[in-house]
Amino acid sequence: MEENKNWEQKYNYWLKNVHEKAKKEMESFSQEEKEKYFSSSFSFGTAGIRGIIGYAPSLFNEYIIAKYTSAFGKMLLERYGKFAKNEGIVIAHDNRRNNILFSETAAKVMSGLGIPVFLFEGNKLQPTPLLSFTIAKGNYVGGINITASHNPPEYSGFKVYDDTGTQLLPKYTNKIEEFALLEKDVFNIPQTSGNIRYLHSGIVTQYIETIQRLILFNHNVDRSDLKVVFTSQHGTATPIAENILKRLGVQYTLVKEQCYPDPEFTNTKSPNPQNPDAFILAREYGDKVGADILFSTDPDADRFGIEVKHNGKWVNINGDELPLIQLNFKLKKLNELNYIKDGDFVVKSIVTSEAARKITQKYGVKMYESLTGFKWIISKAFENEMNGDECLFAWEESYGSTIRTFTRDKDSFQALTQVVELADEYKKQGKTLVDVLDDIFKEIGYYDCAQKHIRIDGEQSKEKMNSIIKTLRNLNEGDKIGAFTITEKRDFLKGYKDFPVDNILIFFLDDKNKISIRPSGTEPLLRIYFDITSETKAQLEKDSAQIQKDFNNLIH
Repeated sequence: MEENKNWEQKYNYWLKNVHEKAKKEMESFSQEEKEKYFSSSFSFGTAGIRGIIGYAPSLFNEYIIAKYTSAFGKMLLERYGKFAKNEGIVIAHDNRRNNILFSETAAKVMSGLGIPVFLFEGNKLQPTPLLSFTIAKGNYVGGINITASHNPPEYSGFKVYDDTGTQLLPKYTNKIEEFALLEKDVFNIPQTSGNIRYLHSGIVTQYIETIQRLILFNHNVDRSDLKVVFTSQHGTATPIAENILKRLGVQYTLVKEQCYPDPEFTNTKSPNPQNPDAFILAREYGDKVGADILFSTDPDADRFGIEVKHNGKWVNINGDELPLIQLNFKLKKLNELNYIKDGDFVVKSIVTSEAARKITQKYGVKMYESLTGFKWIISKAFENEMNGDECLFAWEESYGSTIRTFTRDKDSFQALTQVVELADEYKKQGKTLVDVLDDIFKEIGYYDCAQKHIRIDGEQSKEKMNSIIKTLRNLNEGDKIGAFTITEKRDFLKGYKDFPVDNILIFFLDDKNKISIRPSGTEPLLRIYFDITSETKAQLEKDSAQIQKDFNNLIH
């Protein structure tokens, strides 16, 4: 956010120009809220811009949408020239408050610049991976998604994509921000409907069939013994997920209270499958129908989480553990078929567990790393695919993956398809995914991949967060965190190898345990990732508890 000391002037300007409903909301702001909301503005984070819905330069509304759409359109015209006016962009939205208005505003602003806009049929809400797939399959110059992903219902957001269906990297979002600064009058940005068109519904079928063709190893298998419960957390996933589950032939049950679009997320305690509370209703359904596995997406259907029934209890497989199962399954299958080639590779984010490295080494597959955020992960994959090599899997620790890069964002439907296949195969062997994970750990060593999120709200949130990171940044190799010695420090803010500069710190303790620290790019959170390993479960439990306790004492 950029500071603006003339907040009173800006407040009065907005009050004069907004519509009556917005004016009433602004007049209800306290003095403190006025200063807060009108002394800052948006900047691009890990995945676009996100904010609380409301009327101010730092809140999310149709005027902000118009401003950033206009800036994006001008960047496209500068980059592509008349090609942008020939090919156009695709716009999607999820189930959040005002997202139909926001998507229509974006479409009219882009249309006003002479750039064609393609909306999904009827401007119905659609999931993030479908948008990415649609851009990648067509000849579009980019895309916009109106979504705040897994954030609470009071949020909305604006994500931008390039012509490959990948979220834009900073060299382009920085240019958008430059153009946005020039948009001085956000209330009179030209809007027309003359260049708005609609996509044929067949793109959805094409997407589903591509997933089936390219993700499944075995197409003609009876999977009717596998019992599945699915929830979309009131979001976009249900129609496509149900279609996929029908095609796979499993016994499936939808959590009906959560499988319809609802901007208020009325029947869920959390729309984020990383939070175990997201599975509360699904567990009740699972117990009722005797399910083997629970699936949850987040509202825009890029994230994908699971819980499995093991020894009569529901067990959460976290965002570091599930990819180990997925990766091990795919590489084992490819190896059996003799399909692994020289140059084949995977990509993970730098904060994701090191456990996967032992799996890729076993099968002779290269591993690349990227900064956190799927735009970086897919860009690294795309960069190496341009050299003729094949990306076999790309993922991060927050339940985000893509198995084949025909989608260039996190893709919960690819994950759903693969996990159904592997869960069914392992069930036929008498194993749950907890058993499978334990088998992997017996081979590579045991890992505890715990995450801690420190929420820092209030006026000084950024300063408080930076103060904690500064304390940690003063630690060096040879220093101790409790009884554990820092053997390697990676400070990405000071530059590390050929990675872009970013505010991320990673410490390796005793050459094997890893702690990663980064501020969230979209929320007032300090994210801490523990990646602790040991040869035995008992020692792992002891070491993990001690390291987390010592680290917690350090930052408090």
